[in-house]
Amino acid sequence: MIPLVSALAVLLLASLAEWLHVRRIRAVGRLAFGPTGTPHRWTRVVPFLRSLSLAAFTWGLATMLMLKLTPAEGGKNDGSKEATRVVFVADLSPSMYITDAGPDGKVSRQDRMRDVVEGILQRVSGNLRFGVIAFYTDSMPVVMEARDPELVRNVLNGLPVTYAMPLGQTDLGQALNAAVKLVQDFPEGSTRLVICTDGDTVPLVPILPRPKSVKEVFVLGVGNPHKGTFIDGHQSRQEPETLQNVASALRGTYFDVNEKHLPTTALGDLVVTVPPPQRGLSLEELAVLAMVLGAAVLALIPLALEYFGSDWKVAGRKDVKGARTKEGVMSSR
Repeated sequence: MIPLVSALAVLLLASLAEWLHVRRIRAVGRLAFGPTGTPHRWTRVVPFLRSLSLAAFTWGLATMLMLKLTPAEGGKNDGSKEATRVVFVADLSPSMYITDAGPDGKVSRQDRMRDVVEGILQRVSGNLRFGVIAFYTDSMPVVMEARDPELVRNVLNGLPVTYAMPLGQTDLGQALNAAVKLVQDFPEGSTRLVICTDGDTVPLVPILPRPKSVKEVFVLGVGNPHKGTFIDGHQSRQEPETLQNVASALRGTYFDVNEKHLPTTALGDLVVTVPPPQRGLSLEELAVLAMVLGAAVLALIPLALEYFGSDWKVAGRKDVKGARTKEGVMSSR
C-alpha cells in the first residue's frame, strides 16, 4: 500500500502544479508563443505525461525500497537463519573397497557410498553446512561447518584419511559415539546425521543416546546383504541386523541403499522445491521498468517542447552599431 499511496500523492501534487502552470502560461501566451498565443496541439498532453511519469517513478522507487527492506518470507532471511547441518559419517575401512555393490554388484562399496551421497547433495538446498566424519579403527572429523558441498565430494573421492589411523578392525560404535560428541553442542534440531557403512565391524560398544541437536539419523547400508566376500579372516557383507540396531539406538531409520538411492521423501525439509518460472515480469522488474520509463519521459519532455512545441522562435541580429539585440519572429514552417 505504501508505494501506491505515495504514487497517488505525487500524482495529485504534480497535477495541481501543472494546472497552476497552465494558467500562468495562458496569461503570457503571446509572449511565449507569438501572435497565435498557443503552442502546438500535442503539448496539451504534456501536463498529464509529466504527472503520470512522476507518479510512476515514485511507485517504482517506493516498491524497490519496500522489497529491499521487507524480510524474506518465513521471517528472517537465509543470512540470519540458523544453518541446518548435514553431517556424513563415512566408513573408509578396507571392506569398503570390496566390489559387490550397486544394482549389478559391479562397483565397490566405497563407490556406491559416493554415488548415494552425491544423490543426496544434488537434492538438498538452502542454508546448509556440511560435515564429514571418517572412521575405520578410529574416527576423525575431516570437514565441519563447510558451506561448499565440493569438500564432501573431495573427502569421499579417495582422500587417504585412513593413513592417519592405526591398523586394525573397523569400530563402528566408537565412530558413532565420536560423531555424537562432535554435534551435541549444535543448536537443538539443527543437525542430520547420515551414516554410510556396510556394517562390517567389531562388536558394538554401547552407543550414546541421540542428542537434542540431532533432528534425524539416516543409517545407509551399502554392499551385498546376502552374499559375503572373504577378507581379514571372515566373510564381509552388508550387515542389516547391525545397521538396524544402530538405527534403533539412535532413534533413526535404516535404509538399504545398495541398489536404490535414499528416497527424496526421507530428506524432508532438506529438499527445497524450486517454484516454476513465473510468466511475465516480476514485481521488482515492473518497479525498475516504471522508474526507467518515468525518468525517460521526464527527461525528454523539455527537449520535445524546445524543438517541437511551437513555431515561435527567438532569433538574434546585429544592428548597424554592432550591438546584439533579440526579437521574436515567426518561422516560415
